[in-house]
Amino acid sequence: MTAENQVRLHLLYDFYGQLLTEKQRSFFELYHHDDLSLGEIAEQHGVSRQAVYDILKRAERTLEELESKLQLVERFLRERQVVEELDRELAALQEDIARLAGGLGGAGAGQDAGPRDELVARIRQRVRGIRERLRTLTADEQ
Repeated sequence: MTAENQVRLHLLYDFYGQLLTEKQRSFFELYHHDDLSLGEIAEQHGVSRQAVYDILKRAERTLEELESKLQLVERFLRERQVVEELDRELAALQEDIARLAGGLGGAGAGQDAGPRDELVARIRQRVRGIRERLRTLTADEQ
């Protein structure tokens, strides 16, 4: 299984794991989280390796079916991507504002510098507020 598939499977489990049977959850966690082998799980539970394999595959299939119907993981990934894009755009905007402020506050700005500096300060404050709201949206991921 590729690393990308493992990440997807773990996300599916995070979203839908509580909808699996107790045995499916237990075997999934032992295999995927605790890194036990099929044989080790089979020995612990007094079943065959094939039984463990079948239960794991059924759990994975159930997780995939739930995602195909509910699309919660897809939505989560899409929203996270949008948040990351917005965060990059805000960082670029903040850099532009800093350049603008540097140009406005220098020599020759005269009496207009005060109101312009206030405007730049308000813009910076708004950017910080937006970035903080974006961080709040992604706080559960960290």
